[in-house]
Amino acid sequence: MKLITTIHLGIGFILLMFCIVTLGYVQQTRQVRTDLNDVLLATSTIKLSESAQKNLIDMETGFRGYLLTGEETFLEPYTEGSTGFFLQLAQLDSLTQGLPTQNRMVHEIREKARSWITTFAEPLRLAKAKAPTSQAANAQYDFLFKATAQKAVGKQLMDSMRTKFSVIEQDEEVAKQMRLEELNNSFGRVNYIAIGLTLLAILAGILVSYMIGKSISRRFIRMTALANSIANGNYQVALVDDRKDEISSLTKSLNKMAAKLQESFAHLTKVNKELDQFAYVVSHDLKAPLRAINNLAEWISEDLTEKDPEIIQNLTMMRGRVHRMENLINGILDYSRVGRKELPTTTFSVQDLLKEATENLSPPAGFKITATTPMPVLSTERTLFYQVLANLLSNAFKYHHLQEGNVQVRCTELADFYQFEVEDDGPGIPQEYHQRVFGMFQTMEARDVKESTGVGLAIVKKIVEEKGGEIWIESEKGQGSIFKFTWPKDKVELRTEKEINEAIA
Repeated sequence: MKLITTIHLGIGFILLMFCIVTLGYVQQTRQVRTDLNDVLLATSTIKLSESAQKNLIDMETGFRGYLLTGEETFLEPYTEGSTGFFLQLAQLDSLTQGLPTQNRMVHEIREKARSWITTFAEPLRLAKAKAPTSQAANAQYDFLFKATAQKAVGKQLMDSMRTKFSVIEQDEEVAKQMRLEELNNSFGRVNYIAIGLTLLAILAGILVSYMIGKSISRRFIRMTALANSIANGNYQVALVDDRKDEISSLTKSLNKMAAKLQESFAHLTKVNKELDQFAYVVSHDLKAPLRAINNLAEWISEDLTEKDPEIIQNLTMMRGRVHRMENLINGILDYSRVGRKELPTTTFSVQDLLKEATENLSPPAGFKITATTPMPVLSTERTLFYQVLANLLSNAFKYHHLQEGNVQVRCTELADFYQFEVEDDGPGIPQEYHQRVFGMFQTMEARDVKESTGVGLAIVKKIVEEKGGEIWIESEKGQGSIFKFTWPKDKVELRTEKEINEAIA
């Protein structure tokens, strides 16, 4: 499975968990809304029931007042209450459609209310209104009053309706409390489920991220170990990665690169050996005839019977040219070896090395060499650093225009390098020669004036650049010269083969 597919699946799983959280929350919200609606329905039913009973009391009270006084003003509460009562019963009928018991009681109350009006209230009201008109009408009213009112027919109907209203209210109050409790439980479930599912989604996301990250990190650590191994010169370490994803492709590319480097390194080693052998042969084959020429010139000089000054001078010049040629061959060989031969790394004091170089070079008595700043302790190839320092000091003596002078050596610490400076008070170097002097076989003066191969600064430049530093000149004609070069503070520490194998494992 490709890495991007794995990541997409992980993200998809996390999103799925959050979808489940959302769906669970929505479902619980619906339940809460249902419970809330039920509570509101029960509350509305109770309120309508209480309002209907109030109208029922108004009807009864107004009707009794009319019977006692005969004043029709008492009928207003009776009439208004009757109208409002039946409207509220219609609303109760609608609210209790899903509650069969309550709805049946509402219908029974409506029937009893109509019966109270048609069989009790209205006949008495009409008889009461006609009673004053005749003796017979009054007798009819008295008879009807004794037959109904005195026998509590109306009261029985009213008590029956009140009882049913009480049952409806009690049932709705019980239902309301149950729904309130269910509502509170629903709120609690919503919180618990939402928190639980959210935590589960977070934990799942963390777990998936950790597993994917750990898998990727472990494989990248192994590839880093392989890269360090390659940088350390061990090209025979390879990784096995059976997963068919993007990292597997990168691993195969690293393995292929290591194999190619191993092949190139083997070829380069072979070429270097052949080059060393060739250099040895060339050096031997060139130096042998030069030594023969030098010996012949010396023998001829010794065998001359007449010491002709011109002949002696020519022979001496020839021997000087032979020595120059030999030095040139040695310089070329030294230049070709820079960077190809592994040298041991040691820790040494630059101050002590400067003292050693000064003693070995044996400058003219009039020259003074001083270190004007503290010198660091380096861990690097001592031989290479000595060669750079000694060459710069030697040039300061050799090319000075006087028999005495001052040479100052300074050091400045930078972030990753030490910057060294070798300053003299010699004739200086014109601007146009600042780059030229670092070229092979380049000299500022004719070789007959100053004996030189023109290779020394080229070797210095190559050594410094091989170490990752830079070298340059700050000088003007007649104002002395400052040779500046940078040298890395520490050699790059690469992993050992044991550390690499442990990382890969």
